[in-house]
Amino acid sequence: MKINLHVHSNYSLDGKYDVNSLINILKENNFDIISITDHDTCQAYKDIENNYNIRIINGIEADAIINNHTYDFLCYGFNLDNILDYASKKYRAIEERQQILFNELVKLCESKNIKLDNIDSYNPKLEYAHGAIYRMLPSDFLEKNNITCTGDLYRLSSIDSNFPLYIDMHIVWPDITELVEIIHKNNGKVFIAHPYRYNKDVLDVLKDVKNYVDGIEICNNPNSKEEVEFLYKYAKDNNLLISCGSDYHGDSKHSLDCNYLTDEMINDILLWIK
Repeated sequence: MKINLHVHSNYSLDGKYDVNSLINILKENNFDIISITDHDTCQAYKDIENNYNIRIINGIEADAIINNHTYDFLCYGFNLDNILDYASKKYRAIEERQQILFNELVKLCESKNIKLDNIDSYNPKLEYAHGAIYRMLPSDFLEKNNITCTGDLYRLSSIDSNFPLYIDMHIVWPDITELVEIIHKNNGKVFIAHPYRYNKDVLDVLKDVKNYVDGIEICNNPNSKEEVEFLYKYAKDNNLLISCGSDYHGDSKHSLDCNYLTDEMINDILLWIK
């Protein structure tokens, strides 16, 4: 049984393939159960054209806030029409959301006399706000703050309140209590995505989210075997469900496969899916 509950179509802006091409790729690679989990939208489900003879679980990777820290939550199995409506109103169109974030980051840079290069080059339909700011920031700022990629900048600015470019992300995203309420009201489940990727100790992340989520994504490339096993044990010890996904975007750095899953782990995932 091959399962991948975390893949992205081009509705995620950084996803390469349209949803039908993406499903075909997963089918060709012999996946049995999948979920399309685009960032803050599930519009891709409206574009699915065929019965692909593959089990597709409704999904979304939704951002939400706990104590002013932004986390990514994988939500599954919800009433699609209601969450489509909620996401389109709450998260807005991706280009509108990214323009809001870009404008806020530019204001922060100006207030701290951080010079940005070529501001007018930003197009919110083609690029994430933090990605644009990352390429515009001076190298000495990046080196001083140990920022080596867009992900470093995004995590610092959305989690670390001491970081010079920290933003209270309530300007674009809901509090966790709101997200959990709407997903549960629509018969869905909420999982914390990739707990090792928040620029903070994984136990602190798990402590923050434990009382809000139904489960944990224990496998997300490039997790190690030890990380997968640790997250699985933590989930079992705390009566939490588990999920797995590769975070596939269609590029070379994201694999399709979910590594280090045992038969026991797969059976545990199948139990809540069924």
